[in-house]
Amino acid sequence: MSSPADACVIGIDFGTLSGRAVVVRVQDGEELGSAVHDYANGVIERELPATRAQLPPQWALEEPEDWLEVLRRAVPAAVADAGVAPEQVIGVATDFTASTPLPVLADGTPLCRVDDLADRPHAYPKLWKHHAAQPHADRINATAAARGMIESTRRPVGKPDGG
Repeated sequence: MSSPADACVIGIDFGTLSGRAVVVRVQDGEELGSAVHDYANGVIERELPATRAQLPPQWALEEPEDWLEVLRRAVPAAVADAGVAPEQVIGVATDFTASTPLPVLADGTPLCRVDDLADRPHAYPKLWKHHAAQPHADRINATAAARGMIESTRRPVGKPDGG
């Protein structure tokens, strides 16, 4: 077990195109090492990786295997870059874009990893820039505004003051 003086934590940020890991010393917050791993699949906008099924416009998906590769590659690389022993790590923190839902089975298996579902776009995590549902959201908002349930969602175009 590590002593308080040499204890470290690892922060992992899962971004749009890559995942980053950083090792920080707990005692003083000094960054000791870091690493980046680019996602093999990047943003999935044209076709599904498992089946090559074509996607309609405005889709933006991710492949959960890319996230696991960050854990397999960037985290050990950051620990090595920091020059610390794994036993010195006392905690791990993660960060994702909050609007990246991952549909899973009850046991945590991503739906896109289920053979019968790998060809279904809705089985993959949607990225923050996924806008395929925008026409449906616009219709819901317009209906709610017409019924007086919400104010109109239209905003003036131009300067912040409406001009």
